[in-house]
Amino acid sequence: MNLKTIIALFLFIGLSLNSYSQLTNDESTLSEIRNEGFNNSEAMNMLSQLTDIYGQRLTGTREYYKAASWISDEMERVGLTNVHFENYCSDCRGWNIKTFNVEMVTPNYMKIAAYPLAMSKSTDGIVTGEIISIENIGDMTKIRNEFSGKLKGKIVLLGKEPKNKSLLDAIEFRYSDKQLKQMEQQVTSKVKTTPLPALFKKWEIEDEQEVPFLEFLEAEGALALLNTRPGYLGVLHPKEIYYYKDSDLKPLPYFTIVPEHFGRLYRMTKLNVTPTLRLNLDTEFYSEPENNVNIIGEISGNDAKLKSESILLGAHFDSWHSGTGATDNGASCIVLVEALRILKQIDYKPKRTIRIGLWGGEEQAFLGSAAFAKTHFGALNEKPNTESTKVSAYLNLDNGAGLIRGVYLQNNELARPIFQEIFEPISDLSSGTMTIENTLGTDHLTFDYYNIPSFQFIQDELAYKTSTHHTNLDLLEYVHEDDIRKNAVILAWIIYSLDNMKEKIPRKLN
Repeated sequence: MNLKTIIALFLFIGLSLNSYSQLTNDESTLSEIRNEGFNNSEAMNMLSQLTDIYGQRLTGTREYYKAASWISDEMERVGLTNVHFENYCSDCRGWNIKTFNVEMVTPNYMKIAAYPLAMSKSTDGIVTGEIISIENIGDMTKIRNEFSGKLKGKIVLLGKEPKNKSLLDAIEFRYSDKQLKQMEQQVTSKVKTTPLPALFKKWEIEDEQEVPFLEFLEAEGALALLNTRPGYLGVLHPKEIYYYKDSDLKPLPYFTIVPEHFGRLYRMTKLNVTPTLRLNLDTEFYSEPENNVNIIGEISGNDAKLKSESILLGAHFDSWHSGTGATDNGASCIVLVEALRILKQIDYKPKRTIRIGLWGGEEQAFLGSAAFAKTHFGALNEKPNTESTKVSAYLNLDNGAGLIRGVYLQNNELARPIFQEIFEPISDLSSGTMTIENTLGTDHLTFDYYNIPSFQFIQDELAYKTSTHHTNLDLLEYVHEDDIRKNAVILAWIIYSLDNMKEKIPRKLN
């Protein structure tokens, strides 16, 4: 080998090494995040433990607290610090089902697929009664005039024959490119938000609308109440009732039954045949304020100037009671914990403090996140305090277990270029769609009210709205492992990217 060849070879090696050394910190970190998240994921194992072992996590219950204790231990195991509980409600009562059964016994036998609504009282053992149909409760004066003296010992069938979807209809949905493009091209938000105090008042009024009817049934001596929800055949969707405080109404035994069975009972009443049902319900009420906790943890910041700032992550930990809350919202809670596990495992030391809050009571009225915000950022009707200005961003995950496709900017146009830049390196994992639209119905609204840049992620619906949202099918079978792994990697990268910004995400311009 001559001298020129040797020199050329050394130059080539030197340039190659220099090129490798020029790999940016961001590129190197993203590679580590992907490797850990895809090859060593713990997400599905954690989610199976949460949902299969601990099950439903209804606000106020012992089951909720047991699950909260487990996940707090998991947060410590993966390396989070300052893991602790913060109470969010002193008078949210607990309620459990011990046993129940519903069946038709005349004119022939049929086992009825049913589930009690939360906060229903027990029957007086096994009871038997004839069905009586009440189609609408909009006019209580009319109901009193028509049914007074006729309900004693009866089981009320509330509503009309439901119009259901065919079993041939699609169950799972992902966003199409066309839909995402339309969301991206939207220039103004169409969905309006309601300030938190007004929203809470509106919900309180809505929750009380059924009370006069329920009180009338009980006063008249009705044994129980049955309803259903139109939707996909075979799905039990217990209607939510929100009597969650110690002083609230305890409704008479109240069941949701599958649409097919409701339809048969309803049609029989129209054919002048009166079905007789046999049923029982054994439930337990209790008041244990210690069950009502948010679960908080963090990875402390390491930069002398920035560690007082924070990036706040959140997902609601509570669920309804007929499933195990796998898609609503166990998967999201586990994704957040897994994202932080990834960052700890690659030994990332954040500049800002990364804080996670798993909220209780979201299904009732954002009870957990609102309590946290009041404690840390000030009263609802006051100007947010200085601590709120130190939160760079609040990221919320609560739209089922589908793949993250982008971000609802929540009418904060100033955040668009930031998220566009963040999503560009992970374009193979997510569409990175940015829509100016507001989205409603979950805890990001709490922090948005405090003028903290707050964002909910766009996620593929999968079977969330068709089959699992608040139903008996909210189980692990409806969670796609590939989506969960990707979501944890996406979240870890977003957290890292936000942490390495020189400035916080801009607040919305009022």
